[in-house]
Amino acid sequence: MTLDAFLDWESQQELKYEFDGFQPVSMTGVSAAHSRIQFNLMGLLFNALRGHRCQGHGSDLKIQVAGRIRYPDAFIICSEISSRALVVHDPVVVFEILSSSTSDKDHFEKNLEYRDTPS
Repeated sequence: MTLDAFLDWESQQELKYEFDGFQPVSMTGVSAAHSRIQFNLMGLLFNALRGHRCQGHGSDLKIQVAGRIRYPDAFIICSEISSRALVVHDPVVVFEILSSSTSDKDHFEKNLEYRDTPS
């Protein structure tokens, strides 16, 4: 599957999917602990970025990195984006909340993708 084909396909799905460069990967639900950590992180980002040109976003907005589509737990962008944007291409900081089921993928695979992003 191509990236464009994935984006077209995903726009018609009820659930969120990431794209690993080859195929859709369904997103799993999160635990209460994960949700609490993400909530606290977003609050810290909101306070830290208040009045700054950079903006924090949560896992409802996707990013394109290394030809893949990811939904990180939080990220920061410093460029202008349309209020209708569905994909961000230039995150400057990306946050993943690790769990026992995702830590290997987040720590190694996604970390390499994020580090290879020019922004």
